[in-house]
Amino acid sequence: MKNLSIFGVLTLSLLLLTACSKESITPEAILEHGAITAKAGKKMSSEGFITPLFGLATAPNGDILVADGGAGIANATGTTNIPLLGVTDVAPIGTGSMWAITGAIGGPDGAVINTGQGLHRVSNGNSKLIADLFAFEEAHDPDGAGVDSNPFGLASLGGNAALVTDAGGNDLLQVDRQGNIKLLAIFPDEVVSTANLQALVGCPNPDFAFICDTPQLPAQAVPTTVVVGPDGYYYVGELKGFPAPADASNIWRISPNASGAACGTSADCMKLLDGGFTSIIDLAFGPDGKLYVAELDEQSWFAVEVLGTGVGGTISAIDIETLNIEEVATGIMGLTGITFGKDGSLWATTHSLNPSLAEVIKIAM
Repeated sequence: MKNLSIFGVLTLSLLLLTACSKESITPEAILEHGAITAKAGKKMSSEGFITPLFGLATAPNGDILVADGGAGIANATGTTNIPLLGVTDVAPIGTGSMWAITGAIGGPDGAVINTGQGLHRVSNGNSKLIADLFAFEEAHDPDGAGVDSNPFGLASLGGNAALVTDAGGNDLLQVDRQGNIKLLAIFPDEVVSTANLQALVGCPNPDFAFICDTPQLPAQAVPTTVVVGPDGYYYVGELKGFPAPADASNIWRISPNASGAACGTSADCMKLLDGGFTSIIDLAFGPDGKLYVAELDEQSWFAVEVLGTGVGGTISAIDIETLNIEEVATGIMGLTGITFGKDGSLWATTHSLNPSLAEVIKIAM
């Protein structure tokens, strides 16, 4: 069964477990099947975040750029400069130019369809679709789990190419400026514990008997983020799909020479860290050379998306040589993106699903 969620109620899973109806977390964005559906009658505004907020990036001039899925590419105060509905990440190239990706926008009854999942080139305030990533997934389905495309993580390789993690397709792609797509790596399912989900739903619980009686389940990787390391390798973080395990999100290290690498078995795509994180949502290398990891919530995405609870996300720093991990900040509600400013300051999104509270904040280090 294909992964159903990045930010979305796991409709099928919930129907199997509880026969509950779909529910949304915020009144301004209904998130289902990893898709963004604008609220009926809600007009896009150029002032103030519409939400959900996703990736952050820093422009060459120092501006903080925000992927506001409900509106487009915005600045840190919420002014939308480039309309692009469904944008999930942005990666600057130079002054006035950048790459951007758009994820899935909800189809009828949450169906996974081609709603514009793609890589875009943005120049002088205008965006142009470079590659149809849904069409690639539909033609190739690299992970063999059925057609599902939700581009979510993006990294620039300069003006000629970009890297994209497709969280629905469970793969890493390289796309050049002509729209040619190369499959770099495929991320595997892993059998994980259901203990976290059992704790969240309060087992024993007759409404969740299936979960309460099942100690382990296979989970899809759901790669949410990619960055280029100082060593030239590509680093990818996982959200981990249903059953939303704790401490099971991996970080992968991929060779820039990888081609169709089966992660975990190919030497071109091996784990930097085997688990240890919960619901990784973003990565960024800091000026100190460390890899900074943003976890959506310490209780997992299920707590946030399905139960509407959670205790907040955490940002940690990893020395990629020694693998020493240091906690930088925790308890950040609605953490979905991080970036470093030109002055070395760390910025993060908070309350990213709530249009009345969403903002970009500086993290004290």
